[in-house]
Amino acid sequence: MAYKTKKGIYTPVNESKWIVTKSFSSKKPEIVYRSGWEKRFCIFLDMNDNVVKANSEGMIVKYNNPVTGKISNYYLDFLMETKDGKIWLIEIKPKAQTMPPKPPRKNAKNPQKAQQQYIKAVETYAINQAKWEATQKLCDEKGWNFKIITEKELFNK
Repeated sequence: MAYKTKKGIYTPVNESKWIVTKSFSSKKPEIVYRSGWEKRFCIFLDMNDNVVKANSEGMIVKYNNPVTGKISNYYLDFLMETKDGKIWLIEIKPKAQTMPPKPPRKNAKNPQKAQQQYIKAVETYAINQAKWEATQKLCDEKGWNFKIITEKELFNK
């Protein structure tokens, strides 16, 4: 399944469940999704009776960006609280972006382009790892939970 970008604003059925904040790219409070997968998760949060509170892009985690060497902001896709009082920080990602990238094939049609794509993928993977380590550390300190959800969980594959 391709990771298609479908940006939008989610309109909840259960408005009282949502903590609506400004996202990093919006000047007004709204529930933002940046892909069809995130929209699907918004619907899950909205309709799931076990979820009592939800938020999109309202949680910011500081992390050390390994590419720039600077402290950067990581905007978590979602925060949710469940009936049992547990807090969850959620990131929606394609499974391929959760694993180390594979080097380009030696017989690639365009070796230079393949190498550039590989370098970009390595940088993205390193940045994601730094974000997720910082998030896990925060969750450990606060007694929260962190989960990366991929197409496997979203589509029961």
